[in-house]
Amino acid sequence: MQKLTRKEREKIARRELIIDVAEQIISERGFESSTMDEIAEGAGVGKGTLYLHFKSKAAIYLAICERGSKLLNHQMGKVLLEELPGMQLVERIGVTYLNFVQKNPVYFHAFNYYENILNDEVTAKSDLVARCELNAKEAMTYIVRALQIGMHDGSIKNTFEPRELALIIWGASKGVVNISFMKQKGNHLQILDDVEFSLNTLVHGFINLLGTGMKNDQQSKN
Repeated sequence: MQKLTRKEREKIARRELIIDVAEQIISERGFESSTMDEIAEGAGVGKGTLYLHFKSKAAIYLAICERGSKLLNHQMGKVLLEELPGMQLVERIGVTYLNFVQKNPVYFHAFNYYENILNDEVTAKSDLVARCELNAKEAMTYIVRALQIGMHDGSIKNTFEPRELALIIWGASKGVVNISFMKQKGNHLQILDDVEFSLNTLVHGFINLLGTGMKNDQQSKN
């Protein structure tokens, strides 16, 4: 591997600092209310330097998405190294995802932003979007692999198509987390006030329900 020059290392460090500051500001103020001026000031750089690294606030948010998805994938990948039945691996991945979004809601919202701008022809062609897409595909392979392990060891019913089931798990888990974050906001559907719940109870309830439907009952009886 070619050794980086001091100038290249400084450029990378400055970019990471900008993302650090942007994460903090967006976490506190939200994406729409945050400005490039605030980010530049927080990072201690001029606006010209900021725009050399990121052409827009959207690009910074996509960089946050890339960082968050990479961190999440690292944690999910570690789960697959555990020698456990596939059903338990799926549950562990679910809990890992829960803990991650609880601690890092800014990443979850960045994931949603990335998915919502894919129809924008200009933004969708950026390298940042491509890297986020690669990370999303990697995350899906972890879920699929855990399901395949479970179908092979008998802990999960083999009547499912693993990739289709992985999509169901991914889509449903996003919906559950979205409901929880919606309730935290001032304006939300009134039906959310009729039920006492938290992100923790919703996701664990979802994991238990999922396990009930996927679990191979025949193996349990043996």
